[in-house]
Amino acid sequence: MKAQPLKREGISYHPCEPDVATHLRFYSPGPLSTQILPVQIKGTRAGTGNWTWNGDVDRPTLKPSILNDFRPHDPLVNHIFITDGQVIFLPDCTHEFAGQTLDLLEVEP
Repeated sequence: MKAQPLKREGISYHPCEPDVATHLRFYSPGPLSTQILPVQIKGTRAGTGNWTWNGDVDRPTLKPSILNDFRPHDPLVNHIFITDGQVIFLPDCTHEFAGQTLDLLEVEP
């Protein structure tokens, strides 16, 4: 599994089925290996702050891109797309994976 669906209850996250997930955990190569994002499978994401997710735990696709920019406190920029279970590191990344496409890492249940 390359993406773990989670349901947030209070301040905790619990594994769940994709159709009731409120969040998604994934591990990518690079400086920000573990991420948990708010997701939705259906409906419009306008105004929600969520990412759309295709509901696939083995070949996840998330939209839009995911940008982690810590400037000016830290020079790290990590800007990625997750498409069909792969991490596409965009050219504006400030680390050695910029411009590369790599597989998401397996998520341990």
